[in-house]
Amino acid sequence: MEQKHHKDNDKKIIVIMVVNGTPIECDFALGRKLRSIVVETLGKTDNTGQQIENWDLRDEVGSLLDLDKHLREYNFQDKVKLFLNPKAGIGG
Repeated sequence: MEQKHHKDNDKKIIVIMVVNGTPIECDFALGRKLRSIVVETLGKTDNTGQQIENWDLRDEVGSLLDLDKHLREYNFQDKVKLFLNPKAGIGG
């Protein structure tokens, strides 16, 4: 089954990913799933020792984000800060 192309899929926004307290500025297309964004960010920051399931992605108010949703589904604005940290009880 072919996915319908959403009009904003290719539009990009700047996302400030804060990984273990260290910010990294990235630009991502709104059509990307958060899971792929997390994988790319972990690679860019040399945090590849833990599986993606061992990480939590949260917004600025601390809400846990669903990695299977697309970036556009959260209606984030340009320069949004997202926080990527190991899940509680997982060693880094």
